[in-house]
Amino acid sequence: MTIYWDEKILDVWNSIQTRRQLAEMEEQQVQLTLAECLDGVQKGYMEYEGRRFEFEEKVLFDGQLGIQLPRSMQLMPRGRGSNSAGNHQHEQLTYKEENSEVMLGMNHMAHLLPMSGVESFVQAMTAQIKKAQAGLQVVHNELIEQDGCRVACSEFIIPVEDKTYYQILFATSVNGRALLGSFHFESEEVLVWQPLAHALIRTLRVEQNVNMT
Repeated sequence: MTIYWDEKILDVWNSIQTRRQLAEMEEQQVQLTLAECLDGVQKGYMEYEGRRFEFEEKVLFDGQLGIQLPRSMQLMPRGRGSNSAGNHQHEQLTYKEENSEVMLGMNHMAHLLPMSGVESFVQAMTAQIKKAQAGLQVVHNELIEQDGCRVACSEFIIPVEDKTYYQILFATSVNGRALLGSFHFESEEVLVWQPLAHALIRTLRVEQNVNMT
């Protein structure tokens, strides 16, 4: 079960001295729930604190992957390159919300990965990021299983100079290769984007042409 902005996360924020900021946020706003976000995505729109989100499915990586995203998130092409070890393609896509620093990056890697290995893959990636980023605090890990697809998630808080960021890393297998994604946003957006990102991740639709288990 997903753990939201509860006592466990408060303890982490205490450790990086941001309790006052969080308390001020809680006084002003009420956090969205995963159920509310899933309902909004299913209806095609959602309103919260004067903000309106309209959702549509994006079909990515030559039709291999579908995901619902807000229309306010615009594609910023990152290019494509060949993997020197073979003929597999390595493709990156980045979406950014128009009026905020909310970003979604997705990387269809050349790295071979069966569905059964997505959880350990995310754990390894999280460990690498934690080693490289001082002060990173892991908040929660989760494995989502639906329609034959497994999606592993890891959430963490990253202090960067005078700001604090929240990141949700997720991975699945698309045609036998790792699909690594990441929602990244400022702490001020967490009451909206932590549950919303989880709802969007649950809309992932993978078209498998290669069966690797």
